Amino acid sequence: MCRINAVIKSLKLEWSLPALLAASCLIGCGGSRLPQQEGATSRLAIADFADESRFEQVRLDPVEADEALIVSGFRLPEKADFFNGYELESETFFDVRVAPGESVIIDSLVGQVNGRPLYADEVLGPIADQLNAEYLRLVEEVSPPRWEQFQRILIKLVASQLQDLVLNELYLSEARASLTAQEKTGLMAFMENLREELVGERGGVFGEAEQQIMREEGLNWEEYLKMQEDQLLIRTLMQEKIQPNIVMSWKDVERLYNARKSQFQPDPTVTLGRIRVRTKGNDEKIQTIKAMFKAGDTFEVVAAWADVPDDGVWDNFKMGKDGIADIEVADFYKSHLEGLGPGETSDAFERGSYTIWVSVIKIDRPQQRDLYDPAVQSMLQGEIMNRRMTSARQDFIEGLLKAGIYDNLNEMQMRVIAIALSRYKEGR
Repeated sequence: MCRINAVIKSLKLEWSLPALLAASCLIGCGGSRLPQQEGATSRLAIADFADESRFEQVRLDPVEADEALIVSGFRLPEKADFFNGYELESETFFDVRVAPGESVIIDSLVGQVNGRPLYADEVLGPIADQLNAEYLRLVEEVSPPRWEQFQRILIKLVASQLQDLVLNELYLSEARASLTAQEKTGLMAFMENLREELVGERGGVFGEAEQQIMREEGLNWEEYLKMQEDQLLIRTLMQEKIQPNIVMSWKDVERLYNARKSQFQPDPTVTLGRIRVRTKGNDEKIQTIKAMFKAGDTFEVVAAWADVPDDGVWDNFKMGKDGIADIEVADFYKSHLEGLGPGETSDAFERGSYTIWVSVIKIDRPQQRDLYDPAVQSMLQGEIMNRRMTSARQDFIEGLLKAGIYDNLNEMQMRVIAIALSRYKEGR
């Protein structure tokens, strides 16, 4: 291969095209050599290839240029400080630690959605803080590191964020394609009014408004306006494409009420207490308990004296239409409970080897709410609407995914996951 580059680099003159062609002929690889006169040197001087007619067009190097300015009586220009991105200290997602010899993918094209390129950091940027926090928690701050658990979290977050990003792009494409000329004009007018309102609400000075938006939202002025425009387009799309497909009738409300009737018309409940003392060998204790009840002591006081667990509270029972007679206890208890009101206790009775007292500690009667209660109707209608909205939205999404042009979601997801994992090393 010809190697005249090293020679040319050392020359400060500009070469004419004919001179370069002549040089390549003279010293070209495999080319013929000119006959040399006896006693002539075999070396060629660089000047032999210079175009003397262009000497005045020679570019000076920085040192020669400064010397020329000083000789001419001019002041040297101040040196500009050029930005060096590697000297910046920031806290962005790109601040990853890389050991010598390692490589990290900063960003990469992972696919396209409706013709728009999709880059990895569009997916990873919004979840960067969460990923960093999980990495510290599971890998760096614990021993042994739980790398597999971090991987599962990363995959879940990437999958969710990628799907949201693709769907959002499909929403916006559909929304913009559906706009009529009149709607486009209206959108432009709305955004112009929004700009004026944002500035007016923040003191009327654009610079101050822009700085305040940056502090509040973490977005610059154009990014914030773009976000507002996108949200408006998506809301409008939902209203036009999804809400008309949601139908609800009175029968739907009535059917849901009957299915949830126990929630709106709950059964009353009764809390029962019970004291059981083994009959044999406890005559004195049994007589004392009887005397305490006769003296007017409450069930709680007597149960505490008798050292009954849970202060004698037995259980909580649902009551049917017939009251206490409908509770699910053995029948022999019901006869002793009959006629008791809250705070009342039965007389002592024996069952098997025990002497027993039962008490109605309290009865709870929750509020009954019928179908014609406005608050109940509003709650049921809201629940039905949410269900229908979710179903209609899912149908709309499926239609967008079928009609949209985008790369395979699984393949895009795997590319993003690979890039993300390159930024987080196991056991680092």
